[in-house]
Amino acid sequence: MIVRPLTQDFDWDQYVDLTVRAFGPVDETMVQPVIEPVVAAGRCLGAFDGERLVGTALYYDMRQWWHGRAVAMAGVAGVTVAPEYRGQGVGRALMTALTDLMAERGYPLSALYPATMTIYRSLGWEIAGHRHEAVLPSRALSVMARPGSGARARTTPPRCSTSSAAPTPMPATAARSPSTRPPCAAG
Repeated sequence: MIVRPLTQDFDWDQYVDLTVRAFGPVDETMVQPVIEPVVAAGRCLGAFDGERLVGTALYYDMRQWWHGRAVAMAGVAGVTVAPEYRGQGVGRALMTALTDLMAERGYPLSALYPATMTIYRSLGWEIAGHRHEAVLPSRALSVMARPGSGARARTTPPRCSTSSAAPTPMPATAARSPSTRPPCAAG
């Protein structure tokens, strides 16, 4: 097995076939247009058994914000291994080569959404964050401080309102779902 960067002249039918077998049904007409720029930038690797494509891994050029500045981050995606080649080191070889490529190109960070943690953890990745979602009525945004206004965001729950006029604004962090409201402050 050989791991090497994919080039634009490789057999796209093999890539589409592997993508479908790894991820299930996809809009096949969209695979090449989406992946082609990544291939052209040299950010997509393929694992080959002879001329047969048996695995892929790629990364997108992204950024994360740390202490107010953008830091380069490689967004790992498209990691596939043909089902009949799983458990034979193809994924490890691809991810090792991809990690080396990302480091050579100066990416201090990478992120991925793993289907399984075992291989990624063994190669140095770890769960490092959480996704939070706040759901709140759009009218609550009208009371947020404008950037540079010198105003400070409220960190305590609003007081209960006995009037039926306007709803009491809630801090975004308190609104976890449409049916969850923070407790009222004692008055």
